[in-house]
Amino acid sequence: MLQEQDQKMKEREKQKDFNLEKQHGEIIGTYEEIYGHKTSIDVENIFQQCKDQIKKVLVLGRAGIGKSTFCQYVTYRWAKGELWSEYKLVILIRLRRLTDNRYPPRKEGKEYSLIDLVKKEYSPCEDLSAEQTQHFKELCKNRQVLWILDGYDEFAQNIPEQLKDVFDHVRETQHHILTSRPYAIKSSYDVKLEITGFTNDNIVKYVEQFFVQITKEINNDSSVTKKLLRLLKSNSSIWGVAHIPVNLELICSLWSNNDWTETTVLTITVLYDNIIEWQCKRHLARQNIEHKHMTKQAVYKRCDVELQFLERLAFKAMDYNKIMLTPAILIEAENDIGCCDVDLEQLLKMGILKSYDDKAIGTQNQTEKQHYFVHLSFQEHLAARHLLSILMSTDKVKAINFINNNKYNQRFHFVFVFASGLLSQSHYKSCIESFWSTVQGEPIDLVGVKHIQLTIACIDELINGTLDFPQRAQLIKSITHWLEYCALHNAKALKTHIIQSLQQTNVLLKTTIIQNTFPQLLQSNEPVEKRNIYDFIKQLSIAEPTEKFKNKILADIAEPDSYIRMNVCQVLGNFGESTATNDVIAALINATRDEDSDVRSAACEALGKLGEKAATNEAIAALINATRDEDFLVQMGASEAFRKLAEKAANNEVVAALLNVMRDEESYFRIGACEALGELGEKAATNEVVAALLNAMRDEESYVRMGACEALGELGEKAATNEVIAALLNATRDKDYHVRREACQALRKLGEKAATKEVINSVINYKQNTRDKDSHVRWNACEALGKLGEKALTNEVVAALLNAMRDEDSYVRMRACEAFRNLAEKAATNEVIATLINATRDEIYGVRWRACEALGNLGAKAAANEVIAALINATRNEDSDVRWKACEALGKLGEKAATYEVIAALMNATRDADSYGRREACQALRR
Repeated sequence: MLQEQDQKMKEREKQKDFNLEKQHGEIIGTYEEIYGHKTSIDVENIFQQCKDQIKKVLVLGRAGIGKSTFCQYVTYRWAKGELWSEYKLVILIRLRRLTDNRYPPRKEGKEYSLIDLVKKEYSPCEDLSAEQTQHFKELCKNRQVLWILDGYDEFAQNIPEQLKDVFDHVRETQHHILTSRPYAIKSSYDVKLEITGFTNDNIVKYVEQFFVQITKEINNDSSVTKKLLRLLKSNSSIWGVAHIPVNLELICSLWSNNDWTETTVLTITVLYDNIIEWQCKRHLARQNIEHKHMTKQAVYKRCDVELQFLERLAFKAMDYNKIMLTPAILIEAENDIGCCDVDLEQLLKMGILKSYDDKAIGTQNQTEKQHYFVHLSFQEHLAARHLLSILMSTDKVKAINFINNNKYNQRFHFVFVFASGLLSQSHYKSCIESFWSTVQGEPIDLVGVKHIQLTIACIDELINGTLDFPQRAQLIKSITHWLEYCALHNAKALKTHIIQSLQQTNVLLKTTIIQNTFPQLLQSNEPVEKRNIYDFIKQLSIAEPTEKFKNKILADIAEPDSYIRMNVCQVLGNFGESTATNDVIAALINATRDEDSDVRSAACEALGKLGEKAATNEAIAALINATRDEDFLVQMGASEAFRKLAEKAANNEVVAALLNVMRDEESYFRIGACEALGELGEKAATNEVVAALLNAMRDEESYVRMGACEALGELGEKAATNEVIAALLNATRDKDYHVRREACQALRKLGEKAATKEVINSVINYKQNTRDKDSHVRWNACEALGKLGEKALTNEVVAALLNAMRDEDSYVRMRACEAFRNLAEKAATNEVIATLINATRDEIYGVRWRACEALGNLGAKAAANEVIAALINATRNEDSDVRWKACEALGKLGEKAATYEVIAALMNATRDADSYGRREACQALRR
């Protein structure tokens, strides 16, 4: 039967055109899948792969991953003159705003045009002049406009008929970037990018910075950071979720407001349920209702009307396929709950629902506005709550029909996943059997893949909660049948989809019944069959194997088939730090001496994944020995594994081994050793390490020299010796610009300790630095001068920075402004002031606002009439950042700047369209 299903699956996929929906599992699966199989790219370079004259880029990303933030970021950087200067205009369009309400059908079926979009989105209260309109049309005709179309997934199913032509016109004839959640796109793009969210390091840094900020505001226990990170890393579910920035912010906020010290498992449903509870408590607090000692159910009961309204509204929006909620839908939801007492103004303050126009709450009757949930995931969670409420009611047939009609519709996938997770709560337990009977009943997906994928996702969300329900055993058994078939057969299409679903699970692969399936399968004596089984297992993330499973894998490391031995090493490595026992480490060490090079390479890689526990003397010796292997791939694997262990355990043995690698004849390993020592930071700042890095500064290979410079910069103040500084000074004159750049950065990182006369003279040597052919070196030199502190404030430094202010590269001019800002009042010479005044009129916004900022930091010494006049003029600049930085600067100039003209300019700025401008103007007036 399953063979027939696999064949049907293959035939179906052959008939499909390019459709990203079928890649859903691959694209929006776990963080590890996405990030592990992509190549990073700098935002400046995203158009380089475009083959056609019309540049089109598709940007994909999961909900909350940062697609809208990306759109704002690139638009902002373009406005600052920092990228894509070939475009005269960049237009950001939020596609969810293109609704029938805002763009009603016109008389005689007249279509909307590009200029109509611009007028509506950017100049709704003031008509564009004929000259402006003509100029815009010419820019579009000459293809000098870049359109950024954000949120196709919120627009695709409800494109107003009268906007279809203009939307297609933009996509077919204009340069554009289109963002979307993956499942919504069915159009082919040559260039597809994906926003992957935070990296592992980003998560750690964000959590640390979040709680540093919290501890400044309240007397918070700093250990909460470590506790939270420990929970995140120990739970694959929440660790995957945490790579989405908006989710990590919510997790940190919840953690700081709840005692979760005993929590060991945190599912998506539990996370969102806690967020809803938290928002309800804040809602009660605003009404002066005491809630500290309330249970969750008591809190929900006090907010029953609000929650019922939000749940019905979310469900209707999902059912109608609406992101933007019209007044009619709001009224319908009110009528459904039989209550007209819903206070929308108070409801908006809960932070879950938002009014469309973003104006202050109370400026217009809320029932006349369009609304939307702050994130689609909230809409999905609340819709799931309502679905279960219907299933528990006398109108349960409506819920059953909804599930039957939509259970294989990708758009409702997370509604059903949330619903399954909610079943573990006592309030919803009564409908467990109804829910699962409906999901498992007819109609059933003909091939069966979509059905088992839904089953896997839903059972995984529930399995750690309420397990005692009639269908449980049957559901788990059906999953094991699919596992058995995929492991035993070369059914590629089926395997791909099942693996994708299993990779997204959090608890399912940890269960004994699932894990026991694999040792049973591995009893096979058929070599081909066993190879297929291992090919399947090695693609699964099983972080906590049972002892039975681990021992069976370990026993197979002695298999005569080298392919199986290689796979055993890969599986042991995938198990990770939880299985870094003496017997596993010893087996892998022995495998580094295997007769087959693929086995040796896999063993090295596996040791690198086992973490600090694997950093034993024996393991280090084995990896060092493997770096001299006759096979280059083994050498590379051993070197990379050694670096990973070195980062985990900076003990004397590791450092000694790295120093030994520094003398290797292969440059690849010398580079890796430099990088590893740099990553160890101050812990590795011994005399021997510094001496080895100094020697590497003279290496014939430029990348080794570059790595040595970078490493010295990371070693901290202990490395700021005369000999190190002299070597870095010499490197600023290196023939390779990468080395020169890293030398400047290293001197900057060493800070004022490195601010000797020799350093300063070297950095300001504009023949080699501030006038270097490579602009990166020039602006790094400027940045270094600004970071060296007051000791660096010599006439030569000022002259070099003044020269950099005239650089053809805007980045260099920006960094020179920043350097003057850091050097503050002591740099306030007449020539510096005159140059900064001139920079307030620079063609690049980023230079203008930094010049204003620098003038403000020069203090009262800069309060000359010419400076004041330049800053007053800047308060009227077309760029908002320039305007508010000018206001800020005027406030810092002291009493001399308290003239009638300054006060008038600041009073005018209090009416600025930009909130930062208004704020800085008010603060300046108070000074």
